[in-house]
Amino acid sequence: MEQGGNFFVSDAVIPKDACFELINGRVVDVLHGRYFETGTRILIHRSKILSVDDGRPTENLPKPDFTVDAQGKAVLPGLFNTHCHITITSPTTLVEWKDLKQFKRFGETQMEKNMAECLRHGITTIRDAYAEDLRKTRRLRERIQKGEIPGPRFLQSVVVGPSGGYLLEKVGWVMVKMRSSLGIPPVDHSLPYSGGVEFPPQATEEEVRAAVDRAVEERGAEVIKLGEQRENMTDYKPTSTLWNQKQLAAAVDQAVKRGLKTTIHQVSVDTFRKAVEAGVSSLAHLPRDGMLTSEDVEKLVRRGLFSDPTLSVPYDVSYKIPNDPNADEPDLNLLTEYRRRVHNALVEEFWIPQFQEGAIRHHEKADKGKMKVFGILPMTTMFKYYAPAAVYGPKNLRLLWKMGARLTASNDGGIPPCTPAMIGHEIALLDLFLNKGTGETLFTGADAVRLATLNSAECLGLEKELGSMEAGKTADLVLLDGDPLADPLLVGGPVAALFFDGRLVINNCGLKVEKKG
Repeated sequence: MEQGGNFFVSDAVIPKDACFELINGRVVDVLHGRYFETGTRILIHRSKILSVDDGRPTENLPKPDFTVDAQGKAVLPGLFNTHCHITITSPTTLVEWKDLKQFKRFGETQMEKNMAECLRHGITTIRDAYAEDLRKTRRLRERIQKGEIPGPRFLQSVVVGPSGGYLLEKVGWVMVKMRSSLGIPPVDHSLPYSGGVEFPPQATEEEVRAAVDRAVEERGAEVIKLGEQRENMTDYKPTSTLWNQKQLAAAVDQAVKRGLKTTIHQVSVDTFRKAVEAGVSSLAHLPRDGMLTSEDVEKLVRRGLFSDPTLSVPYDVSYKIPNDPNADEPDLNLLTEYRRRVHNALVEEFWIPQFQEGAIRHHEKADKGKMKVFGILPMTTMFKYYAPAAVYGPKNLRLLWKMGARLTASNDGGIPPCTPAMIGHEIALLDLFLNKGTGETLFTGADAVRLATLNSAECLGLEKELGSMEAGKTADLVLLDGDPLADPLLVGGPVAALFFDGRLVINNCGLKVEKKG
């Protein structure tokens, strides 16, 4: 079936119970940042990799029923997006009245495209970092599992936090309209399908633990999402409820007891430090209010925690604001030039035709400083708040990278105008700030492969099933033209072919399946 100009294989080319081998590929050894020896084959049965070997018969392995020739293409594990928002489908935060009807009519179509585009770009596993209404993601997962639409597997996060805190604040009519236009109309947090669970601001540790349990048992949380941002998300004044350290530690500990990973929205140095002290599994975003110290990063590394840098956030919302002291910062200049160069092509690739005008308009209006919703409500405060993300964010990124912090592939996709499928764009931003912004080569293709596969699998606690080419792991295989170990910009680009759960689902290069004997 055709989806976005790519051939999704609709029928089982290889019988479900058959054993097959993939030969003549350049198989990536993620652990060592190199290729396995020439002649390496991958033996697959059902959804699992049985062996990565030289193809010589052994008594312990079955003989393959079918052979697939990889045509000399690079073969790497399925990619990840560890931080995105599936249900947000608006192409712009600078909404106009004419957009509302379009968003409501075609939002589901864009969501389906986003899921298909994930596979088209080799992304087979994603973490939904927040859904206001869990019924939407539950329905989507059911449709994917039934084979009604193509899409990746995903883990569902549920937000736990104090009333009045991040994503749990009460919102006025302006934000109700804004969130509704983005596809996330507010839901009462007491309802069993809300993506947020509140506890009282002065809650005891036991009350916090009970909230985590409720997120798991009532809401079906597969990840516990925490968050702290001093400034509320309506007028960006410092009125949000914050965690205390004991509450944060209790939430993390209870998640561990329930066998779940945690992630935290953090955009300040102070919250970064609190999160590391509490042992939050992964820290989403980069501090926008100042510089981390070497000691901060050392502690993150020592505790084995991950950074989800989401450089796509400054791409989305960090613009030059007239009379703002950040307007001439070198990294903001670098980002501004890059965005002007690539934006329209990204929109054409990742957005349905009905939303492309809105996604292009988002950039054009913000780039000219025309930051209004419905043509009357100013959004300059929000953009001014996030402008430092392109100032301190890249600097903190470089410190994290140089000190050996483990980064993941994560882009906050869903926040307009980026989508969950745009991990290649996120990697291009890593290249922009680590290589082009420094005049050095700090970030290689091997680095891009590692963070998009094994690092991300480990971050989500899925390293035993995914993330590298090893016997016993799930057979998610991405076939690419070119050399991804040498060129990071190939990682997250359109695939030549894709095996997902051991099944050939995309075949853009005419792979042939031959029956043995």
